[in-house]
Amino acid sequence: MKKLLISAFMLALASLPQLSFAWGADGHQTVGAIAENLLAGSKAGIQVRALLGTNTLEKVAVWGDCVKGIAPEKDFTYTSTGRYPECASFETAAGIDAMADYVKRNNTNCNPAFDEENCHKQYHYVNVALQHEHYKSGYVGTSDHDIVNAIRAAVAVLQDKPQPKPFNFKDKQEALTLLTHYVGDLHQPLHVGSIFLNADGKIVNPDEGQYDRGSTTVGGNALQCPCGNLHALWDDLPQQFKRGRMNEALTKKARAIAPANATIEELPALWANDAIRDAKQLFAGTQFSKSTPNQRGNSWSIALPLEYEKTMLNMKEDALARAGAHLAQLLKSIWPE
Repeated sequence: MKKLLISAFMLALASLPQLSFAWGADGHQTVGAIAENLLAGSKAGIQVRALLGTNTLEKVAVWGDCVKGIAPEKDFTYTSTGRYPECASFETAAGIDAMADYVKRNNTNCNPAFDEENCHKQYHYVNVALQHEHYKSGYVGTSDHDIVNAIRAAVAVLQDKPQPKPFNFKDKQEALTLLTHYVGDLHQPLHVGSIFLNADGKIVNPDEGQYDRGSTTVGGNALQCPCGNLHALWDDLPQQFKRGRMNEALTKKARAIAPANATIEELPALWANDAIRDAKQLFAGTQFSKSTPNQRGNSWSIALPLEYEKTMLNMKEDALARAGAHLAQLLKSIWPE
């Protein structure tokens, strides 16, 4: 297979420090901004403003990642002060207390396994094998606290319904803040669809036969290409999308997306199915090989096909527009006219 020709853009990207934020701050804020544009003049828009006060969906969209700066092993101290500009508004004494309180409530409540992240970090993703066409509870990589169920839990709080365990969202403001973030995450393909590989770099289906925990690629985080970590590559936005530059064009594109004909309970899984489809596309034409045997943990090298950058750009644009449209649909379903 022909290998990817690394462009100047990709080489520059590889030299930059990678954030752990899905879509990066720009992507999440773009999703929030699109949804706000679509909610203008609606009952849902009024309810959002009432809950957020002087904040906006665009501003709070990153909070779900900012809370990752709280370190449980350091007595729930905030360790990221000044590191991420997008989190600065939450780095007051009251803001840090609020982040620490959330993490304390959602740290070990899901009883994480020895090799799993803290619970609130697991709310951001699901790892469905690409052999499947649909999200289905019970598949390897799904759980009662994955991103599909996290969205459902946040919606339940906003609807004045009991939230399912293990989630512990304090109030409607916190639920709305997290919902905005999770819907963005759901539309990043590597937060939903995942490749599982055996020791020889061959694709395996973890739902057939005995599941080997060592076969997971952790949503692409264990895949290294010449341009860096594959998951981080997909989190990043091209320069032309950053700092709101594409919000108007993406909002126009989002307005053209017809609302899904499904119940509010069904919507998160339906959109997860779309992300699985996107993940299949982003892995098309790739090849895998095991990295050095002495390297710690799961790690594979991935070779990307020609014109991968163009494919990635188009997919990101579509996904961001859909995410904004879908967030607006959820909120309009919670607070209909």
